Amino acid sequence: MRNRIQELEKEVDRLRKLNREYEVTFESSIDGLVVADGEGRLLRVNKSYLAISGAREEEVVGHTVYELAERGFFTPSATQLAVENKRPVTAEQIFQNGARRTLNTANPVFCEKGALIRIVTNVRDMSEVHRLKSELQVAKADAARYAVILESMSRRLKEEHYTARSACMRAVFRQALEYASTSAPVLITGESGTGKEVAADFMHRNSPRKDVSFLKINCGAIPEQLLEAELFGYEGGAFTGARKQGRTGLFEAADGGSVFLDEIGDLPLPLQVKLLRFVQNREFYRLGGNRLLTVDVRIMAATSRPLEEMVEQRTFRPDLFYRLNVLSLRMPALRERKEDIVPLAHHFLQRFNARYKQDKALSPQACLLLEAYSWPGNIRELENLLERMAVIHTGPLILPEHLPEHMRRPEAAQTFSGVLPRYREAQEAFEREYWSGSLKHYSSYREAAAALGVDHSTIVKKAARYAIKAPWMANGIKAY
Repeated sequence: MRNRIQELEKEVDRLRKLNREYEVTFESSIDGLVVADGEGRLLRVNKSYLAISGAREEEVVGHTVYELAERGFFTPSATQLAVENKRPVTAEQIFQNGARRTLNTANPVFCEKGALIRIVTNVRDMSEVHRLKSELQVAKADAARYAVILESMSRRLKEEHYTARSACMRAVFRQALEYASTSAPVLITGESGTGKEVAADFMHRNSPRKDVSFLKINCGAIPEQLLEAELFGYEGGAFTGARKQGRTGLFEAADGGSVFLDEIGDLPLPLQVKLLRFVQNREFYRLGGNRLLTVDVRIMAATSRPLEEMVEQRTFRPDLFYRLNVLSLRMPALRERKEDIVPLAHHFLQRFNARYKQDKALSPQACLLLEAYSWPGNIRELENLLERMAVIHTGPLILPEHLPEHMRRPEAAQTFSGVLPRYREAQEAFEREYWSGSLKHYSSYREAAAALGVDHSTIVKKAARYAIKAPWMANGIKAY
């Protein structure tokens, strides 16, 4: 008898332990779990189901799915369909708060005699899936829009001969293309010589105003007394030396088009007040006049000076700064866009070759030095260097020894910034420049092969791959 009691106690302990395991498993499920009897009455639900449905346990346990459906608690019910059809059912369900959408799978359980005794339903919250799906659709739409913008930008860059191989410059031109469609003021910042005027020109060329005037003025190059007259014009006799018939100012002449105000940070404070009034209302008086004039002009301003610091120092009006800085565009320094240095150098050299009737090329070694240099004067310094090389150097190939001494010093090299092009892109760019310069320096494939220590077939393949045209290849003649 005692043994029998001990066996029963062990069995009870085993069942309790098993029940605890089932309880932990039931409550730890991320999905909602519902257990109903054969008539669809809810016997048990786990915490996840209560969190998903937003209901309290006493609101659902003990009630049939028919009662809950009549109350509008959910629609439709997979459990109800499983009771009626006596087979597994999967259905999407929406709860009464409308914020939760679930995917429910109801599985019927039958006794040995075939009677339906339980329905176990798995409730999976699909709200997050639907949210991510919506975000994915939005992302796809944005990606398609940016793809169109990028394709349009690439085409226009090529057509208009702008150089932007680097990721940072492509981002600048992509932003500029978006700005081009508006008439809001743009403030272009960046070091001297980074191409701020080029960016303004790009925006005007791609704007609805492209067929109207694009007028430019350097605010730091004209004395204050004359600058006001240049901007707003003047009436006859407005000041000593004024023309009798008066003169149209920059804003009036650019009506319908765009105006580029370079070095806006050099604008004197008294003129900043008058410019602010014009930027706000597009209204102004000519100097010495009393007739209010109104024009439609898009303002683009640029500066290499720290305007925000000037605002703090009260040397630039904050209200004018905010009116000009509706849209902002920062031009990266040339040292930040190393992938563009050699293409820009070739572009300038071709221009000066045409101007001075020359046929000069950069050697690969010279290109490496150009890329390593830090370019404190940015694009303007590079352009001036290439013009000097085109004028002064007499040979067909520009070699490292022809570059200024300060560019050949170790300290002239820019320290590694951690931003490099992909290896294959860098390799192809180097090969293109290397073989192009080499074939222009020698008079045949075999001569180049002998000098460079490679097989002449290698050079033939490289010339074909990079579409290199040396002077001695003219008229289809290839000197082997």
